[in-house]
Amino acid sequence: MKFPLSFLTISLLGTTVQAFPSLHLRDGAKFSGSIRDEALYEDLKKQVENHPAVQKRLLVHSLNTPIDEAFSVMTPTNDALVTGKHAFVPPNFDAGDQRGPCPGLNALANHNYIPHNGVVSMVDLIANVNAVFGMGIELITILTIMGTVGVGDPLSLNPGFSIGGYTPKVANLLGNLGGLMGTPRGLDGAHNWIEADSSNTRDDLYVTGDSSTMNMTLFLQIANGADSEVITMQDIGKRAAERLAYSKTTNPYLYYGPYTGMIARNAGFAFSGRLLSNHTAEHPDGYLTQGVLRSMFGVYKENGAFVYKKGWEQIPSNWYRTPVDYGLVSLNVDLLAWMAEYPTLASIGGNTGTVNSFAGLDISDITGGVLNAESLLEGNNLICFGLEVVKTFAPNSLSPLFAAIAVPLKLLLDVVNTSILDITGCPDFGDMTMDGKPFFQGLQDTYPGAGKSGVSF
Repeated sequence: MKFPLSFLTISLLGTTVQAFPSLHLRDGAKFSGSIRDEALYEDLKKQVENHPAVQKRLLVHSLNTPIDEAFSVMTPTNDALVTGKHAFVPPNFDAGDQRGPCPGLNALANHNYIPHNGVVSMVDLIANVNAVFGMGIELITILTIMGTVGVGDPLSLNPGFSIGGYTPKVANLLGNLGGLMGTPRGLDGAHNWIEADSSNTRDDLYVTGDSSTMNMTLFLQIANGADSEVITMQDIGKRAAERLAYSKTTNPYLYYGPYTGMIARNAGFAFSGRLLSNHTAEHPDGYLTQGVLRSMFGVYKENGAFVYKKGWEQIPSNWYRTPVDYGLVSLNVDLLAWMAEYPTLASIGGNTGTVNSFAGLDISDITGGVLNAESLLEGNNLICFGLEVVKTFAPNSLSPLFAAIAVPLKLLLDVVNTSILDITGCPDFGDMTMDGKPFFQGLQDTYPGAGKSGVSF
């Protein structure tokens, strides 16, 4: 596997640094729990389930109680999402507040569910994304660990990352000796790690140099592409295919990887439809109005025109969380529905240095015949394949070079293995290779966009 030069220059470390010895929580919660190596995910999950935000959410029926009332149940001081402690407060960028490419995380920071400065610990992030937006714990745990290991500080007693760009509040790994991605860069620096090309409202990094700031033209295309005031999952799936097609024609370095492209990138589209939607008793499956979308994406009406205020994402009043957590299996169902209608979304590959040069991979070749283009879209095979890609990365924690981040990588492997066991019908995969090379090395050698970023998930 190929990594950035800053990482490869780390001296080999003789002993494992015991990262994650205690995952401290905000809101005054006290947990003694050191995380046991043999049950990392179970220990983390227990801490998340005991987090005050999750405990508050469990006391109410989400279809009957809007989120701004749900979080006032346990507090006599009207500790609600849109008033009091959780009233909307825009970021103070002059003071160092961080906001980045994820509207949901920006909104959580603006409502003080995660720290307002935008630097968040793993447990806080997992608990509050679950409590407020309803993302399944196993799904948000995978995304959070990827963020912490890739662009954050996995060695802290309270490991986490910036939801925006670089900040000194997230320590440089190992006193500037380096890290998996070098200096912790936050989600702004997560290209091909978490953030990917052809996103819903952000530009491609190697086209404009900025994949964090929302492009208002792209946002307005969402509204104009819907047939009514309500934006449906069908609208969003069509949008996902259109954005990929556009990037093929404009970005010579387009990379659509097996995880960041086919799974995580498309998951971002699905999250906007499933998690940002308003879920009421009349609409338990959720409905996403133009007004809710504007609020969640920081778009305001001023002097008769819509304007984007960077980092000002806001959860609207009378907004109801999904009653059922949205996890890996639910995501799998949504992605399969889109890929059946738009097969290009099921491709893996990228442009090869010029526009309109997209070259795809044969899924049968890289899985040793375990899956092909047809069987990938059967049952739970798609999400199983995505988990296997992540799992292929995690065993590197056993290498001396990875000793310093062994525990967070073991946690990643633990949650992936637990998820695979919980999902029905995952096939047994052998070692993934590409043209006789390790899988990720082959991807970086083939696709300039993967090689340019140094990451090929």
